[in-house]
Amino acid sequence: MEDGAYRMQAAAAARAPVFVPWRVVPPLLSTALIMLGAGILGSLLPLRFSAMGLSPGTIGLIATAEALGFLVGCLYSHKIIAPVGLERAYAAFAGMKAVAISSLYFAQSAPILTLFRFMIGLNAAGLAIIVESWLNALVPNEQRGRVLTLYVLVYGLFYGAGQLLAQNLDVRGPEFLIISGISTTLALVPMVGINVRAPQLPQRVQLEILKALRTSPASVMACLLNGLVLTGFFTVGPLFGVRIGFDQQHVVILMACVSLGGLFLQWPIGHLSDKIDRLHALIGLGLGILAVAAALMSVDRRMPFYLIGILFAVFGGFAESLYAVGVAHANDRADKSDYVALSSTLLFVWALGAAIGPTTGTFAIQLISPSAFFGYVIVLTVAFTLFATWRLRRRKHDRTVEEREGFLQYPQTSPEIYAWLPYHKEPVGAAPSAGSERPPAPLAPLAPPAPPDSPDSPSTAAVQAQAGEDA
Repeated sequence: MEDGAYRMQAAAAARAPVFVPWRVVPPLLSTALIMLGAGILGSLLPLRFSAMGLSPGTIGLIATAEALGFLVGCLYSHKIIAPVGLERAYAAFAGMKAVAISSLYFAQSAPILTLFRFMIGLNAAGLAIIVESWLNALVPNEQRGRVLTLYVLVYGLFYGAGQLLAQNLDVRGPEFLIISGISTTLALVPMVGINVRAPQLPQRVQLEILKALRTSPASVMACLLNGLVLTGFFTVGPLFGVRIGFDQQHVVILMACVSLGGLFLQWPIGHLSDKIDRLHALIGLGLGILAVAAALMSVDRRMPFYLIGILFAVFGGFAESLYAVGVAHANDRADKSDYVALSSTLLFVWALGAAIGPTTGTFAIQLISPSAFFGYVIVLTVAFTLFATWRLRRRKHDRTVEEREGFLQYPQTSPEIYAWLPYHKEPVGAAPSAGSERPPAPLAPLAPPAPPDSPDSPSTAAVQAQAGEDA
């Protein structure tokens, strides 16, 4: 009897996932290589297209194609992943992204460039979904916050490093495209060459925009503003720098300031939002963006470069924080069962803004002046700040009870990231929440049970579902 019980316990322990630090290294290393290549492209592609004689408005439309590709990838990548499994799908996404990057060198017409940028965005979404699925499966609840922080750091630091590597690369030549393609291809090695247990497969996330608007309209507007303003600036910024007289090296450094400012300023801003009403934090961010945008409208070549760099970094930090604080504010006001679907819907709203922002921003500088983009930012931010203030004034009539959670910094990568939600777990031994059939499993708490459907993964998981179990 005792021997049988011991064997059963040993078998259960063998099945239970154990957090071993080296097991998360392959996904993180792969992410680092992907983001290194993306950072090289981020600042140089607008400059390359400008050198090819394309107008700012056309450059913005091409950038919009990448955002639309990302959006389509978030919604439909599961249809590619499910039949073949995560390892093979990852190889396909990485290979196709590297091909699209390399093909940009041969493309001369705007429609072909648009097609390749769309492919880059679509495959980038598929890669992010798979990496985050692996990390979600490999990390137990008590380690999720730390690993998520590490993931965000890897994501942001290597993107910034890629931007800085691009300082002296010729925008007219093939070198920076080749380097970016090589980095993307090398990302295959950690994920394919090392034996990492394949997690459950993701499925299409269900979007609930009307429910998100009812839960927290200020959060929806914050995520939309982040996409309209900051994503647009990553396309407009290099063109703005060139038009006011900076060379490529200075432009690349300025855009790296935006990325790194967005990475590092989110933590103090987020932790401040833990101590005050998050709606106050969103209003404060709106006022901060207004102040920085007004200062940037007067920037010219005569202003000290370090001061412009600081303004760019603060602009990136304030604008990027809109998304993270907005998601946190929405989750404060939502039921636990709605966290994943709500956060995924906010990601979709951000992606819509990211698809619109580059086009509107580049047409502003084309039709008016280089500083017109910041006028566009001011108009949008004034509207958002007034709306958030109006929502604050209505607070006394709003009986919604907020359950405050600690701030977490989420990158805008894929809906799968929200399956991590380290503090949105049922306590051990607690009864299932309403609407669920059983308590969540340790590592796939937001996935429903499903039959096996691929040799690489034991079951299919939906990122927005409430309960799950490993096959």
